[in-house]
Amino acid sequence: MVLTAETPNGDVAVANFTTHDPEIRRCGEMCVVVPPGEHPYPRRDSCISYRHSSLTSLEWLRRGVENRTYTMREPLGSQLLARIRQGALDSPLTPQEVKAAIRQDRPQQ
Repeated sequence: MVLTAETPNGDVAVANFTTHDPEIRRCGEMCVVVPPGEHPYPRRDSCISYRHSSLTSLEWLRRGVENRTYTMREPLGSQLLARIRQGALDSPLTPQEVKAAIRQDRPQQ
């Protein structure tokens, strides 16, 4: 899923859903769980793999959708996206460049 708008150098922050299994993943208190029904995609309790989040070129994603490497899904609702982004900022597993992109993408107040 895409977590940010495009940065000045053409990148976006991305992360994946993964099956939530506290016994295996040991998500701990920093885990953001998305139950079925909160978004159409997860069919079981899922969480966000912050450890594997990264920056990637928006153009790369567009080409991946065009050649069917990636599948477009329904957009995240604003509340879910805000919860996932805050989880990324809170998690010690999120790469610093992803945190920086999320911080840059916040509306100016």
